[in-house]
Amino acid sequence: MGTRRVAIIAGIVILLAGGLAVGFAYRNDWFHGRLPSDTLAGNEAQAEDVAFSIASSAGCGEFDGDEAPKTVSAKTWQFDCRIGDVPYRIFVYGSDQARSAGLAGLQTDGRPYVAKAYYAVTTVVTEGADQTTPATPPPASVLDPFR
Repeated sequence: MGTRRVAIIAGIVILLAGGLAVGFAYRNDWFHGRLPSDTLAGNEAQAEDVAFSIASSAGCGEFDGDEAPKTVSAKTWQFDCRIGDVPYRIFVYGSDQARSAGLAGLQTDGRPYVAKAYYAVTTVVTEGADQTTPATPPPASVLDPFR
């Protein structure tokens, strides 16, 4: 076989292997952020993609999508991210009912939050070891990156 024929066959094999690797990674949800933030998530993987889009748009430097998301209810998923010293919690809702219930819970908690489409973002209240009552809610301006 000529050198040219070997090079062409090797190139085809490399392209096919690369295509298979990308297809495998896509199929196994290795790529994040494929869904816009106003998407109604139908499952955990879609919820993670929506949350990643939200976190990326706001400039979150850390996103916990590599860990399993906390399923709050059958149609509500929770993800955490951080901007500097401020931890945030992103709730992604999979139905109108889940969104209504989730927003009612956030309102009851008294913490500021931003809600759009089928998601809400709030801050994570952290308590010191010697604290017996929850920490004071932060000012609403802390959520400006998500507005």
